[in-house]
Amino acid sequence: MSNNAVTNTFDSNLGSMNHAWNIQGPSNGAVTLGGGASMMEWATGRDAGHGYGTYTVTAKVDGNQPGPGIILWPGDNKWPGQEVDLLEITPDGSGRQYGTVHWNNNGQDAYQTVIYEGLSSGQFHDYTLVWEPGKMTFKVDGKTYGSFDQHIPTDFDHGGMNNTIGALNNNYNTSLTIAHAEFTPLGSQAAAVQQYVAPQAQAAPAPAAASGPIDWNALAAIATANFEATGHWFI
Repeated sequence: MSNNAVTNTFDSNLGSMNHAWNIQGPSNGAVTLGGGASMMEWATGRDAGHGYGTYTVTAKVDGNQPGPGIILWPGDNKWPGQEVDLLEITPDGSGRQYGTVHWNNNGQDAYQTVIYEGLSSGQFHDYTLVWEPGKMTFKVDGKTYGSFDQHIPTDFDHGGMNNTIGALNNNYNTSLTIAHAEFTPLGSQAAAVQQYVAPQAQAAPAPAAASGPIDWNALAAIATANFEATGHWFI
């Protein structure tokens, strides 16, 4: 899937985000993740997912606690690593939303964040990340909230690694509803994005044997441990 354009409309299936756990399926063109639910593209290797370009996810958060997340997960399915979060919730009860860039700092997770000040939950927003060589920019509803030019990963086509698009919610007091998710490669026009066509087979494709399935329970445990240690809820 190396840096291919994709769009998921959730009219009848999960599209490319079909590595799912505790998902009921689309309803009225959207997917709602309650407590303990997740969906993402398969992270099967460094070339899995996408690289430089624009990622946009239309989503709605209900609740003001940590738990919901829109995640670009490392293609090699290893953590800590180059995780990028388009959406997380602060742990102070304010319901403030923020974006994060993570990286591996000698075996430890390191990160930098940008707060989406003034953004309201309970309604749909377009969360966008623009990944360019040496720079990542976070936008919501077309407004730029911040950008980083340090600790920016290189994508697979340029000698680094891609990321897969995912979403999760690990708090039973919150929910995350996803209505649209798309990626447009750097230099491409939005009109060039081709709709993902689900395979005819009912079973989702198996990941490469060396990668193994994602252990969502383990990720939830990591998120809880990180919150207890740092006051930030992230994976």
